[in-house]
Amino acid sequence: MILFLVVLAALFLIYCRYSTYQLVEKHFKITKDTTLVIEEGKKDGLTIAQISDSHFSPFYSPKRFDKIIAKLNEAKPDIVLFTGDLIENYRYWQSRDCEAISQQLANIEAPKGKFAILGNHDYRSDGHEAVSQILADGGFTLLNNQSTLVEQLSLTGIDDGQEGRPDYDTQPQKTEFSILMVHEPDQVRHLTELERFDLILSGHSHGGQIRFPILPYKNFGSKIYDRGIYQLTPQTCLFVNTGLGTTGPPLRFRVTPEIVYFHL
Repeated sequence: MILFLVVLAALFLIYCRYSTYQLVEKHFKITKDTTLVIEEGKKDGLTIAQISDSHFSPFYSPKRFDKIIAKLNEAKPDIVLFTGDLIENYRYWQSRDCEAISQQLANIEAPKGKFAILGNHDYRSDGHEAVSQILADGGFTLLNNQSTLVEQLSLTGIDDGQEGRPDYDTQPQKTEFSILMVHEPDQVRHLTELERFDLILSGHSHGGQIRFPILPYKNFGSKIYDRGIYQLTPQTCLFVNTGLGTTGPPLRFRVTPEIVYFHL
């Protein structure tokens, strides 16, 4: 009996480790009239890709990012958004080649731009300045309590809610459609006038990462919203990306890493 349980536990761990190497691509089409509607599917128009939570670490090397680059470039999004936690902990990268990460980021193609925010792990071991530089070297524009205009699209980024200095009064540009990036989905509770943003994108939760059917784990910052689509108001939707990497144990269960595309 004990041997059976040991074998079962070993198989479970192998499966959970194997799951971290899987990847799913999701497509959502967005329509906006008196309400904002997100539904699965594609349509012609502006395509925005969201990736999140790579957590580059001993368990997620820059080389593993090859698969992400290939999928993104095959899909040909107009814009790529990264919603925080580029690395697990800067302590590991202080004595290593961070250029390998920035080179991989630079290989992502997005003709209308690549934009990012920082997550709580990017601040660990005072790493936020180094991570900001890695992102910049990789061609990403960091939006830290800032908004920018890309044609008829407003992009806003607010700093991390745990380790950063978020300014929840940051205003979008006045235009037809507005996207907000926040790393932790529960940060939306601090926003006033949610309707100023049409779509809010976040990460952080990993969807629970190891998600048992009963009482799935929800970490601080994603206790309320932990994965998928949430209709916050008739005009505003939140999407929580389950991310690419892992934190803590390098395992996933019932939560596949994902790249998400939004078709406007």
